Amino acid sequence: MPKPPVDPGYFDKVNYVIDAWTVACDAPWYIYVETMGPAALEAFITLLTFGWDDVARGFWRPRGLNPRRTGKRKGKWRRRIPRFPELGEEIGKRLPGADKIKGRKWGAGGKWLWRVDTIAQRALFWWLVVDVTIDFAFNWTSLLYETEWCKQSSLGRFSYTSVGYDNIPNGQWKLVGYGTKDYEFPFPAWVVNRGATGSNPATITAALDFKKHPAFPPPLTWQMRIVASVGGVIYAENGPEDADGEGNLRMPLSGIVPANTAFEVHAFMTGTPFALYG
Repeated sequence: MPKPPVDPGYFDKVNYVIDAWTVACDAPWYIYVETMGPAALEAFITLLTFGWDDVARGFWRPRGLNPRRTGKRKGKWRRRIPRFPELGEEIGKRLPGADKIKGRKWGAGGKWLWRVDTIAQRALFWWLVVDVTIDFAFNWTSLLYETEWCKQSSLGRFSYTSVGYDNIPNGQWKLVGYGTKDYEFPFPAWVVNRGATGSNPATITAALDFKKHPAFPPPLTWQMRIVASVGGVIYAENGPEDADGEGNLRMPLSGIVPANTAFEVHAFMTGTPFALYG
């Protein structure tokens, strides 16, 4: 089973999966889910978002505050770094009256404060870029599961199913058969309608689908049990449980069977001469 993350709240962005792969042939088991689409959109929206302070700053900022470029090499490096538009300031400097405000003369102290603000805003912007980049990378690879090595995977196990439905009479325990093998690595082991544990106890799980017989009224109750083939010791039992209005019911059952024991699965029905199970 997957090992849950330390903080499940961080693992909630699996929408719009564009790619996924898993490494399931070794332990630990990893599942990778890629959600770049929404992650990129979220990052783009975050960078474009602005507040009223940005608009006010663009409206009031005086002209001529940008420092001069000294040297061609510095200019080349500047051109290589893309400048993301600061929409708030772009809007503010285009508001009616902004040109008149920008034309006012500021003293040396005022211009110095504006330059400090420019540097601070630039630092905050790149801080935002770093934060958005980290969030983008996390959202892009938003779901990672890790499993520990299952030591019990080397133990014996089996899986059998039944095909179709069989009749079950009223008021009698019926021996259940599972004749189709999915896989088997004994022990425990199963043959048609009986199983056996090996040198260790085993957890045995069975399930049945009960339904009404077409020729008879709906049954009333259903029951299941796992018992020893010799001696009739009951290791697990469910019911009696009421069927639904049409006489149908699905019932799982699980129990621990001791070592070196032969066991069987039985079903029981009441309320109608015959019904079906499978």
